[in-house]
Amino acid sequence: MTITLYELSGADRNLRFAPHCWKSKLALHHKQVNFKTEPVWFTEKEKFAVSEQPLLPVVTDSDKVISDSWEIAQYLEDTYPQNPSLFANDEAKVQAESFHQWVSTVLSKHIPGIIILDLFNIIADQDKEYFRTTREARLGTSLEEFAATPEKHIQGLQTELQYARELLASQRYFGGEIPDYRDICLLGTFLWIASSGTTDFLEKDDIIYAWYKRVLNDYREVIPAAIVA
Repeated sequence: MTITLYELSGADRNLRFAPHCWKSKLALHHKQVNFKTEPVWFTEKEKFAVSEQPLLPVVTDSDKVISDSWEIAQYLEDTYPQNPSLFANDEAKVQAESFHQWVSTVLSKHIPGIIILDLFNIIADQDKEYFRTTREARLGTSLEEFAATPEKHIQGLQTELQYARELLASQRYFGGEIPDYRDICLLGTFLWIASSGTTDFLEKDDIIYAWYKRVLNDYREVIPAAIVA
């Protein structure tokens, strides 16, 4: 039975932007398992009600239901050990979990200020009231006010990326000579920006930019051609 990945989409069902959903899609591709995707708007939570929780991504595999990108990665690694590994060894798995937490919290906090209006513009009309209400309650201000100084948020992102630059100073990937789940985590987060708008967020002489172009090509089969180009 084919695995199904439920992931957020824009008004255009082919437009997928959510970072954690990207992480799971990239992990599925990395593990070389057959899967299909089911696009979900913010207000279509009934589509994945079987997961008994409100957040995406969700993966179903026969009678198994798994939510949360980190849990999905561990499930894929444990269930399909004969396929290419997301973690080279136990130490790499510990490092990947720490890196996942850093990307998901420290790094990602800078991204909404760069793209939040782009996101609002690409989501389905039926999602817009939900998106505005929940985000403005969380931010304590309007979407427009929060997005008024994107350069501040880009600078914050650049500052946090210094940690990643140091890791890449002597190797091609965070996983060493080949990508692992750490590479998937950061790529999925960058695809959040790239899928949502056209904002340039990396300088072309940045070691992170060279890595980004390299890893985009590695996973090009599941990434829109316009982003890989």
